[in-house]
Amino acid sequence: MSATGPGQSASLLLDVIGVLQELRIPYAVIGAMAASFHGVVRASLDVDAMISLSPGRTEREALYDALRRAGLKCTVRTGDAGDPIGAVIRVEDRFQNRVDLLTGIRGVMEAVFSRTIDAGFMGAHIRVVGLEDFIAMKVFAGSPKDLGDAAGVLRVSSKQVDVTLLKALVRPYGRRALRLLEALLRPPTEK
Repeated sequence: MSATGPGQSASLLLDVIGVLQELRIPYAVIGAMAASFHGVVRASLDVDAMISLSPGRTEREALYDALRRAGLKCTVRTGDAGDPIGAVIRVEDRFQNRVDLLTGIRGVMEAVFSRTIDAGFMGAHIRVVGLEDFIAMKVFAGSPKDLGDAAGVLRVSSKQVDVTLLKALVRPYGRRALRLLEALLRPPTEK
């Protein structure tokens, strides 16, 4: 399902997922696409996914090689000591459509991949980050946009949220994140 022009990052995502599946690399779609899946529509020119790579270079190099063989350009930016993201692998096609693969996100446990949701998308199946993991990641990120995404998803999906799981997922991010979550969970009349 290769893109045929600019503005088709979702089509590029399907190509990237094909490579990830071929290499058996766990992934979960996050960011604006996951927000839309969970009920809050937000536009974005790129698509974000998190992946799990084994330590060392072998799996990472295999991924780079497979992406390049598929005709895709990939560049890597590694985070510094204070960055919550270990590395971002930016994948682009010839139309500048973009998929960012995030790896080594601080505080995210491997179990996040076991809680992904299988979703139909453009005739294919993709794995989207689970509801509680999505909210926890947004609370940890803590920007106004991220907190807006979390609040919006809580507003439309509050009955489906496992609050006990959500609090357990946020706890490793520290007191600030827990306070932000508690504020988001309060009914509107108490805020």
